[in-house]
Amino acid sequence: MSDFGIIFDTQAEGNEEAIATESFAEKWGYFGLFYRLCNSDISKLEQITRLNVVEAFTWLSYETDLNSQNKVKYGSKQ
Repeated sequence: MSDFGIIFDTQAEGNEEAIATESFAEKWGYFGLFYRLCNSDISKLEQITRLNVVEAFTWLSYETDLNSQNKVKYGSKQ
């Protein structure tokens, strides 16, 4: 899990960049990751459960990092 710390941020409750903070992950487990991979479209759930877990976590890590980077860029332009 340490390779995917950006999506499993257990240290920063309230960190909006993390997909699963400690209390959220404790309540929902991996469902939050499935939800994000499905882009909140339940009809894609079966399709994403066939993905390789390393590829899926890498995708989510990249997406989360990219969103964070874009927020930094946007924030510096204001």
